[in-house]
Amino acid sequence: MIQMTASLCTTSGMVSTEHLRVTQMQCGEEGVTVFYVDAHNRGAESLHPDHAVTLHIAGLEDTKSYCAVTMYSEYWSHPKFGNDLKTVPARTQGLIVEKENGMFCVFLPMVSEYYKCDLQGEETGLSAVLYTGYDKLNHCKAPAFCYMEGTADNGNDPFAMLQACAKAGMEALGQGGHVRAERRYPEMFEYLGWCSWDAMQIRVSEEGLLQKCTEFVQKQIPVRWAILDDMWADIREFWGADYQSFGDMCQLMHASSLYDFEADPIRFPKGLKHCIDRMKEMGMTVGMWHPVTGYWRGINPEGPLFAKIKDLLIQRPDGRWIPSPEPGKLFLFYQKFHSFLRACGAEFVKIDYQSCLNTLYRGIEPIGVTAKTMQTAIEASAGAYFDGNLINCMGMASENMWNRTVSNISRCSDDFKPEDRAWFTKHITQCAYNSLVQGQFCTCDWDMWWTDDGQAVKNSVLRAISGGPIYVSDQIGRSKKEILSPLILDDGRILRCDRPAMPAKYNLTTDPEHTKGAMLVQNTCCNGKAGVVAAFNLHADDTEAAGCFGAADIYGLIPAAQYAVYEYFTGEWCILDALNVYRFTLENQDAFRLYLVVPYLEERAVFGIIDKMIAPKTIVREGKNPADTETCCPGRLAYVEHGALHIIEKSCT
Repeated sequence: MIQMTASLCTTSGMVSTEHLRVTQMQCGEEGVTVFYVDAHNRGAESLHPDHAVTLHIAGLEDTKSYCAVTMYSEYWSHPKFGNDLKTVPARTQGLIVEKENGMFCVFLPMVSEYYKCDLQGEETGLSAVLYTGYDKLNHCKAPAFCYMEGTADNGNDPFAMLQACAKAGMEALGQGGHVRAERRYPEMFEYLGWCSWDAMQIRVSEEGLLQKCTEFVQKQIPVRWAILDDMWADIREFWGADYQSFGDMCQLMHASSLYDFEADPIRFPKGLKHCIDRMKEMGMTVGMWHPVTGYWRGINPEGPLFAKIKDLLIQRPDGRWIPSPEPGKLFLFYQKFHSFLRACGAEFVKIDYQSCLNTLYRGIEPIGVTAKTMQTAIEASAGAYFDGNLINCMGMASENMWNRTVSNISRCSDDFKPEDRAWFTKHITQCAYNSLVQGQFCTCDWDMWWTDDGQAVKNSVLRAISGGPIYVSDQIGRSKKEILSPLILDDGRILRCDRPAMPAKYNLTTDPEHTKGAMLVQNTCCNGKAGVVAAFNLHADDTEAAGCFGAADIYGLIPAAQYAVYEYFTGEWCILDALNVYRFTLENQDAFRLYLVVPYLEERAVFGIIDKMIAPKTIVREGKNPADTETCCPGRLAYVEHGALHIIEKSCT
């Protein structure tokens, strides 16, 4: 077990250990330890807003390697790897340590009523820092982090430990929050979607949206929902504005404010409701994007909206008018916005810019208070007007994750970049490793993508295994049905995996971009009855990457003595003993594989319709004879029986 000492810091920089106590409590049956801090400054000075209490952690001297999930910007996180805990980056929100003896240690910092905890390296090793961003508190009584350690041999692995820590942390906070597995996943997002952003960006219009809907109908692509993303709204700063590049465009967007709730009168001349009604006529459920501030720079004081809701706003020192952080006022702001969108026919919302609290509201209230108010208001309004159909975005900070209590979808990487090979490496590592932490609280959204760029199939594999919503952002005329068909049924239903996809244990604490091996992402489907492993070569120099995996690398896969393995692209297959590993080689950065792993019981295993990437999800009922298996779609049914692979044509039953 780890040990620690602690120090307290005031606004003048005084460091003290007086009136400071650290305690620990066992939570849950799994053996999670929650560490608590109780600190008071008896003098007049407040505790420091950025590092009120620091816990100096010892007992990890035999660290072999680590993976830190850390915030690299205000909104987004990514993994960092190392073998010396002194190098753990600041603002780390989750940490997995692998020791030389094979033991794993898991840290999950918490956000309580007032205080936020982050991990970071220090001269002597690892530390945990508690802070509020608020300079008017002289006490700190809060849980700091959840901790668990163990090995697979004693029934613990890092995936199970992360899950146990999240559940124990939620229970310790006593705020009524639920972990992802206990939250409702909206039925709407079980189907294929589309987003306007990469397709149209600031040129989104009723005319373009209807053209895209018509394309889906003509190509018989069963897109069931669409997001009207950034720039649908009435933003007057863009009228007549000039920009020369994508960067200039974004700079202009972030300097603009919301003039009115109604859509832009030029690009939506008959209003938002007319556009949504027309889209619905073509079978589309429509959702609306907006940031927590209404628009990036808040509310335009010269517009009609400002006069209606001024009492719900505050003005920042830089002149921006943004929603007040007072609980009642913040909820009323979203209520007014969402009631308008609902009256126009919208059935869900995507709410962006959620991890803005330190920038926008610093010093007004402690970070824990502001985050709780914000997330409660968002979820309450989305629940009242959209039955909880909500995608959270730019909200990967721990204050957002710990204070969501019911919503179940959140973006887990920064924005998709089409036709960008280097971006793919960044994207896959962000999504897979961020899911280690965020995936304990909600289902991870691996973002939109294009079906006609050079990496379309590779991107489709990621979405197939992601366990989250699947939606594209193809430009008008450019959607490819053949790319989407392996992911969905004819009615648009996604063949979705059980949970957020995560790295295999093989990759857990090693950097897949800068080591010789392949990057493995794993998941299960059909409630653990089948495993799925996607393998990628992330080597920028195009050297080959070798990889291997066994059943133990797939968290949640039901145990068996043997498994049948099938590769989607090559048709290669084998029977694998539970204690052995399957080995493969990816020749260059453009090579990738998708493996199905199914228990081989009584000398038989059914893969399902192998025209679909997540083939086991096509199985409705296995027959006594594998050939009699009922499926939810027609195609090639593959099964192994008595050591031989069989593939037969199957009609839908």
